[in-house]
Amino acid sequence: MAQFGALQKAYIGKAAHRLGFRPDPCLQAHMTDQTAGHQTIAQLLQQGLYHHRRGEIQLAMDRYADVLARDPKSAEALYYVAVIACQEGQFQQGVDLVRRAMTFAKPEARMLNVLGQALDRLGQPLEAMKALDQAIALDPNLAAAHGNRANILVDAGMPLEALKSFDKALALAPDSIPDLINRGALLAPLGRYQDALRDYDRALALEPALPEVHANRANVLKDLAMMEIGAGSTDSAHLDAALSGYDRAIKIEPRLHEAFLARAMLKLMRGDWVAGFEDYEHRSDVGRLGFTPLDEPRWDGTPLAAGERLVLLAEQGLGGTIQFCRFAAVLAAQGHDVTLLVKLAMAPLMSALPNVTIASDADAIRKEGRPFRWLPLMSAPHILGTTPETLPAATPYLKADPARVAAWAGKLGDAKFKIGINWSPGHADHSVTSQRDIPLAAFAELAALPGVELIALQKGAAVDDIAKVAFRDKIRVIDADTQADADFFLDTAAVMHNLDLVIGCDTSVVHLAGALARPVFTAVPVISDWRWMLGRDDTPWYPTMRVFRQRAPGQWAPVLQQIAAAVRERLA
Repeated sequence: MAQFGALQKAYIGKAAHRLGFRPDPCLQAHMTDQTAGHQTIAQLLQQGLYHHRRGEIQLAMDRYADVLARDPKSAEALYYVAVIACQEGQFQQGVDLVRRAMTFAKPEARMLNVLGQALDRLGQPLEAMKALDQAIALDPNLAAAHGNRANILVDAGMPLEALKSFDKALALAPDSIPDLINRGALLAPLGRYQDALRDYDRALALEPALPEVHANRANVLKDLAMMEIGAGSTDSAHLDAALSGYDRAIKIEPRLHEAFLARAMLKLMRGDWVAGFEDYEHRSDVGRLGFTPLDEPRWDGTPLAAGERLVLLAEQGLGGTIQFCRFAAVLAAQGHDVTLLVKLAMAPLMSALPNVTIASDADAIRKEGRPFRWLPLMSAPHILGTTPETLPAATPYLKADPARVAAWAGKLGDAKFKIGINWSPGHADHSVTSQRDIPLAAFAELAALPGVELIALQKGAAVDDIAKVAFRDKIRVIDADTQADADFFLDTAAVMHNLDLVIGCDTSVVHLAGALARPVFTAVPVISDWRWMLGRDDTPWYPTMRVFRQRAPGQWAPVLQQIAAAVRERLA
């Protein structure tokens, strides 16, 4: 019998999405004493189920409606109508129907399984978990309930408990494609890449035309390649295999934007920027849009009309704006009348860009009455056909305010070798971390160097880490850029001009240092962002930057030891 799609998550990279709705493994009538005594109702149910399995939903609903017209208390019909409601995204209706069914018949595991899934979709994970636990208590062999329970545990940040539930689901139903996909997606971030590949391979053996699985499998291969290169290999065959996987996913589903975006990252890492930036255009169709589109025409690179201006929209994070704002100056140098639209607090920093108008209000631009076309800032390299060899890499392209530089020179003094440090992306919630975060304790060897003073450039909750390390007295906390919504980075830029070196993780701080042409050491995880490319200790983006890479996930101590050794060379 055909199985419904699972109400579970399949992962493409880091983004999760649902695969449909899964009731019990096979849609079949559970004939109660009541239905057995009414053959006409039983026949209608069987007809409804026949159409339901074939995906003929309206015909199935007609038969279920006939049953309910004859017997409004038919738990069987109510259950299957609830399933359809959930398949159509009407989860509250599904909850109401299942609960009604359970008032007319003894609750069954399959009913509680559907109830749990629907409650999860309604944002009630605790109630959903209760329902699924009840389903498992009634029928410990209901694999779907174990798999759906695992998904809630994944969302709750309990991966090891989720893995136990996935293992149970697959022990009961080894060929459950949704559970194979979801367990693979869980195993990969746990570092069990080969196990993840086995799950994906099994799913593809059962159903080869699953584009998301080809993309997920390619992601695992890409990560394996990055770890091999991080460990010292000059190249990895996994890179070509990953590229082929993305190609297969896109061939099966040409609208799978996540696969295009993942392929873009791989191509950009490898230096194939023309093709990579072309694929990168699919970022606008994945997740939350990184910019607010304007109503005016989008620029496609064709010549602008006389008097027409070009408005570039800053997008994504602050680091992306700092890194890509150079292209505004490049386009201005080509003769375009360029306006860069940024957050109001970023406008003062961006004002150093030559021949570029800085704005923070699209309506104000419109009120000027001049026609314009717009472009997301990070689409500029695609329009320009930028390669690593043609990248505009001259620095500095941003500047610090001279008065602020002088003021900070007086505050900081010049007695020691001053190093600005940044160890976290600056999460608002201290419980949130990422693979970019470096434990502040790893900076101990750096703090112990004679004649060195550490200056904290850190913002956000991670500042609290200073009080927890033994070398807290070696870190100077400065009162710079205290207002998060005003004049971003003006003080920090001035401070950097009074530092001998900046050392940080992959954040806007190191991008700012690079854009200012300040000496900067950037520490990146072994599975790093595309912009740091592969296996390089330099970057075409910033000539004054040196890149230090992890050799294995989570191992920051060796990276900071290498950085400390490099600082010793500068001190010698």
